[in-house]
Amino acid sequence: MDIDWGAVIVGFILSIILGGILAVIIPGVGALLGWLIAGIVVGYMVGGTAGNGAANGAVSGLFGAIILSILLLIFGTLILGLIGFAAATVTSFILIIGSLGVLIIMAVGGAIGAAIKG
Repeated sequence: MDIDWGAVIVGFILSIILGGILAVIIPGVGALLGWLIAGIVVGYMVGGTAGNGAANGAVSGLFGAIILSILLLIFGTLILGLIGFAAATVTSFILIIGSLGVLIIMAVGGAIGAAIKG
């Protein structure tokens, strides 16, 4: 399985944009739908087998969670010092555990997108 970093970055950006917009429009399930659509786009971009699309979609979802955790740690520490670092560390830990759900949703979307294209 080859990781197409261009598609991963597009999926990461789409997951933030679509997840945020659809979460406001459709409370409760909008973010999930946005992540699924972003995963489908990633899978469609990379093509190949469903496994390849799922892997790229999963990497895209995990990439988003890692970037958000790093930003929380940096800005939490800059704004509130040691207390901000501690709060951001706990929040980042919870976010990484929660990202498993996003990873699964985007992997399913990636598999669907690759199946549509291939």
